[in-house]
Amino acid sequence: MIKCPNCGGELNYSPGDKVVKCEYCSSKFNPKELNVEAKEAKKTEKQIDSTTKATAYRCSQCGAELLTFDETAITFCSYCGSQAMLEGKMTEINNPDYIIPFKITKEQCIEAYKKKINKAVFAPRYMKDDIVVEKFRGIYMPYCVYKVSYHQNSKNIGHKYTHSRGNYDYYDDYSLSTNVDTDYQGISYDLVSKLFDKYTESIPYDFTQAEEYNKNYLIGYYADVKDVRNNIYDSLVTKIVKDDTTKRMAKNKEFAKYGCSTPKINPTISERKIGMFPVYFLAIRDKNKNYIHYAVVNGQTGKVAMDLPFDFKKYILGSLIIAAIIFMIINHGLILLPIGIVIFSIIFLIISYFISSSQLDKISLVEKHYDDMGYNAVNNISKAEQKKAKIPFKEKIKKYLYKQVFGIIMGIIVICFKPVNDAYYYGVAIVNFILAIWSFYDIVVERNLLVSSKLPQLEERGGDDK
Repeated sequence: MIKCPNCGGELNYSPGDKVVKCEYCSSKFNPKELNVEAKEAKKTEKQIDSTTKATAYRCSQCGAELLTFDETAITFCSYCGSQAMLEGKMTEINNPDYIIPFKITKEQCIEAYKKKINKAVFAPRYMKDDIVVEKFRGIYMPYCVYKVSYHQNSKNIGHKYTHSRGNYDYYDDYSLSTNVDTDYQGISYDLVSKLFDKYTESIPYDFTQAEEYNKNYLIGYYADVKDVRNNIYDSLVTKIVKDDTTKRMAKNKEFAKYGCSTPKINPTISERKIGMFPVYFLAIRDKNKNYIHYAVVNGQTGKVAMDLPFDFKKYILGSLIIAAIIFMIINHGLILLPIGIVIFSIIFLIISYFISSSQLDKISLVEKHYDDMGYNAVNNISKAEQKKAKIPFKEKIKKYLYKQVFGIIMGIIVICFKPVNDAYYYGVAIVNFILAIWSFYDIVVERNLLVSSKLPQLEERGGDDK
C-alpha cells in the first residue's frame, strides 16, 4: 500500500480528522488526493485495473481470513479471539463500488460499548475487562447494496360498503389505476456468513454518506472477504420495498376514499453493487473458553449490538431480592393457606417450563446457525433441515424439562387428594420451589447459550475474492 510521500513512514486513516496521517512525521493527506501522480498516470487504466493487492491472514484455529492493506500485523483473530493470526500471503481482491469511511474512532467505539455494558446489571465481569475491550478491531465488511425500481402502471380494485337493505349489505367495486415511479437505493445486507444477520440488522448504515470506493480509506484497517452470493437477500429486499411502497400508496386519499387498502406492485431489483462498510468487531470468550460472545459497533454511527450473557450469581441475588419484596407484600395483605403455597409453586414451574421450552428451540437453531440466511445459503441448508433442528417434544421432557413436569404432577396430586396433614403441602411446596430454582438456573444457562456462538472450527472460506 501507499507509504508517506514525505518520509516513507506508516500511514493510517484517522476517522476523527477524516484524513490519512503519517505516524512518524505527522503529515496529513486528503485520502481522495493521496498519490495523485500515480492516479493520473493510471487514469486511462481505471476500467481495466479493478483489483487491489492485500495481505490475507488466515487464523490457525478457526480458519477465518482477514485482509490488511498495509504493513499492519494481525495479533489476534476477531472471530475466535485466538492470540495470533499466522502467516499471511499476498492476494488480490475485486474492488467494490462504494465505501463508507470510518467516522467513529476506536476510543469512541470503546466508550459506546462501555456505556451500554454498564447498564447491563447481570452481565458477567469478564465482559467489562479493559484488556478484553481493548481488542476491538476495525474491519471493513462487504455488503451488497441494492437498487430496486418500479416504473409501471398499477391497477387495483377498491371495495367499499354503500348501504344495507333487508338482510343484504351492498358494496361498490372500483377500478383504480395510477402510475408509480419509485426507486430505492441503499438497502444493504452483509455478504459474510460468519457475521450473523442479527448483528448487521441491529446496526444499519446511512448509505447517503457512501462514497466512490477509494483504497486509501482502508489504510490502518482490516477487511473481510465475501463468501455469500449477491442475490441471496433478493426476496427480503423486494419485500421491504413492496411493503413500504404499498403502505405509502394506501395513505393516498383517493385509495382510502374508494376502499383500496392493499394496493399491489411487483418491484424488481435493477442493480446490485458491493460496498465496504465499517464495523468494530470484538470476540469475547466465556470463562470455560468453549463459547464466544460477539460485540459489534457501527463504525459510521456508533450504534452498538452485542451478546449479553447473565452472571447467575448476580441474577439469583437480584431475583431473591425481588422475591423477598413480593413475599412481604403478599404476606402483609394476604394470608396464604398451605394449598395456596402449592399452587404458587406450580405456577412458577409452569412459567419456567414454557420459557425453557421456547429457548431450547431457539438454541438448537442458533447453535447450527440455521437462523442466518447467509450461512444457510453458503452451506446449502434447506428449509426442511432447518425445521429438523428443533428438539422433539419427548426429548425436551426426557433431557431438559423433567424437573418442571415432575413438580407440576406432584403438586396436582397433592391438591387432588387433599391430605389432612399440612406437612404434605409444605413438603411438596419446598420440593417444588427447589425444582423451580433449579429450573431457573437452567433458563439462565440456556439464555447464555442463546446469546453465544460455539468456538469456530477450522474451515475453508470461499467467495469470489478467494
